Amino acid sequence: MSETNRESGADPRAIPDVPGLVVSFPGPGVALVEIDRPHRRNALDRALLDGLPAVLGQLNGRDEVRVIVLSGRGGAFCAGGDLAVIGDMSGESPEQAAARMAREFASASRLLGSPKITIAAVGGPAVGAGLALALACDIRVGGGGAVFAAPFIRMALVPDFGVSWLLARTIGPSAAIDVAVTGRKVAAEEALRRGMLTEIAADPLGAALEKAAAIAAAVPRIAAATKTLIRDALTTDFDAALEAEIGHQLDAVRSEEFRRHWSAWSAAVRGT
Repeated sequence: MSETNRESGADPRAIPDVPGLVVSFPGPGVALVEIDRPHRRNALDRALLDGLPAVLGQLNGRDEVRVIVLSGRGGAFCAGGDLAVIGDMSGESPEQAAARMAREFASASRLLGSPKITIAAVGGPAVGAGLALALACDIRVGGGGAVFAAPFIRMALVPDFGVSWLLARTIGPSAAIDVAVTGRKVAAEEALRRGMLTEIAADPLGAALEKAAAIAAAVPRIAAATKTLIRDALTTDFDAALEAEIGHQLDAVRSEEFRRHWSAWSAAVRGT
């Protein structure tokens, strides 16, 4: 099901209708994607596993969308894969199962590689695949009841959906191994200390949307370039990072957006 705010000017016709998923446009430049299966704590069934990558791909390709906010309705962020789906691999060859998993797990890739700024509003449990979806976002705003867990080991499974990569890069390999091999829960305060949450808010979705509105007001290509520089900094050396910054900055200072913003900034400074 898709909803839209006409005032945003966004055209939802290209966005697939996915049962259990609500897409809306609460303000200019902001797309809100909500998982809506509260009776299953927003666990991902087959429709969501298949449809969420397509929805995210469509939003990534829309110029008018500058920020994507991902959340869950009914108190949970996402409880991972629906157990009925996890246990049903009957009739699949290993090759078929591998291809299906690659398609399903692409949701995390679509968030991580998005040219938009992505924000997770985590109001409750983010477990398994839900943990991956949250960690794949650039910014994570959680409520006091936010809980993270990677309980794969309790089902004799290894982490998937990108959890091993995302968890290691978010909290470091030692802490990631601790969380993954114990399957323990990480509550909001610990998650904030470890960087799994950016901030804790009484109303995480409201705070995420407020942040999204501020980000959406920035020049889109500058926000995207800033995200790229910071992401690439994790896998490059300092000299290469400086070179990349110089390249992007040269493009920026030659732009009309810079001249307009610099003029307004200079006028404001002179007026103080």
